[in-house]
Amino acid sequence: MIHPVRVTALAEADLSEAFRWYEAKKEDLGFEFLARVEEAVQTIARNPTSCARVIDDARRVLLKQFPYALWYRLEKDGSIVIACLHHKRRPALVKSRIRRKPEDR
Repeated sequence: MIHPVRVTALAEADLSEAFRWYEAKKEDLGFEFLARVEEAVQTIARNPTSCARVIDDARRVLLKQFPYALWYRLEKDGSIVIACLHHKRRPALVKSRIRRKPEDR
């Protein structure tokens, strides 16, 4: 059974920003980035507990080929991606998103 995965508005904004940056660097590189994101989402959907908790109850799955990770939390009705961040970003951003109310993420 596939575990549902939702992406927050803030995580969508992260994805859009990274897509635009990669697409500006090289044509179609942004689409390659999104393909790796989709692979990571499928990893979460297939086995959401395969990634260890890193900060509080947030887990992360590393993207192949790109220095980014999807940060997510397990919820009763599925997983929720709260961020897509470059490896060099400070973990404080993940902490602030974890503490937000679900409707504010």
